[in-house]
Amino acid sequence: MEKERKIKTLSLVALIVAVLGLTVAFASLSQTLNITGTAKVENASWDIHFQNLSEPTLTGDANVTTAPTIDESKTTIGNYEVSLTKPGDKVSYSFEVINNGTIDAKLSTLTKALKPTCTSDVEADATTVCDGLTYTLKYADGGAEVAANDTLNKGETKGLILELAYESDTVPANDVAISGLNITLTYEQK
Repeated sequence: MEKERKIKTLSLVALIVAVLGLTVAFASLSQTLNITGTAKVENASWDIHFQNLSEPTLTGDANVTTAPTIDESKTTIGNYEVSLTKPGDKVSYSFEVINNGTIDAKLSTLTKALKPTCTSDVEADATTVCDGLTYTLKYADGGAEVAANDTLNKGETKGLILELAYESDTVPANDVAISGLNITLTYEQK
């Protein structure tokens, strides 16, 4: 029995030594990896606005009843009223859109009615006028129409021309009111 006891004791000691050996072996085969660092978000600014609205360029008998204005935030040109009398009359305004911020931008959407709305006591007059109107927003440099996905990088200024022209060869017999001349430009981060 004593022999059995020695064998059990030796077995137990061998087992403890084996477990300790595996622990030491596992510890020597493991490695701890660390990632350290810091980050900083620098201040940025978003400032896209209109500036330098010109006096109108009038063609033919076109007339400005109420001159447009740029609002205090410089994000709206409005409150203008013009009068066109005959074919070939045209009113053009030039102005600039500037990215005075620190983030490049792109024009995500440009919303403009396909055709203005024309109303008159005589429907045929309204149709004649609306069919003969062109209402465009173009770049001063090159004359391309302003379109979605156009870019406006930080610090960049682009000249624009807004134009309303009556190009029909027919004159209405009655006055025609024109509405729906709104254009919305929505810029987002490029």
